[in-house]
Amino acid sequence: MQYPQRFMCLDDGLPEDELDHLFNRLQQVEPPQALVERILTSISQISQHMPPMSSSPWDKLDGLVVRNESCGAS
Repeated sequence: MQYPQRFMCLDDGLPEDELDHLFNRLQQVEPPQALVERILTSISQISQHMPPMSSSPWDKLDGLVVRNESCGAS
């Protein structure tokens, strides 16, 4: 997999310091394909056991409300 030389520049316009020079000399390391596949398999197994996401943001908020149906109207 090919990556861009720099992912993001947070300090554009600032002069490079010693750390910048050291990081620029590092080579990017690619994980073994077996590790990538193992991670992706684990993620897919976890997502199979998760409950479906609610379609409405109000459903999520409604879960925070504690209801006491036995109380009369106030």
